[in-house]
Amino acid sequence: MPNQVHSQTKKSRYHKVMSLQQEISEENLKQKVGKNYEVMLEGMTKNGKYYVGRSYMDTPEIDGVIYIPNTKRLQTGEFVTCKITDMKEYDLVGELVD
Repeated sequence: MPNQVHSQTKKSRYHKVMSLQQEISEENLKQKVGKNYEVMLEGMTKNGKYYVGRSYMDTPEIDGVIYIPNTKRLQTGEFVTCKITDMKEYDLVGELVD
């Protein structure tokens, strides 16, 4: 198509939007630290150190996940209560609540 935006302009705009999105994500995730959520376990990390799960607010392929240390034998599909203890770039880290 004629009159396309220059590729450098496209890249610059992309990076600005992604930087802003990262700030928004960080603010949203900070609000979750210290709170408890019911989490459905979807599996484990490749190294087996963490379970990977999602809360009712998390959509696959859109939202991040919640990592829970593998300290107890659990099953994929199981629901557990998790306290959020930390955050990563787009994901959360939690611990099991008994």
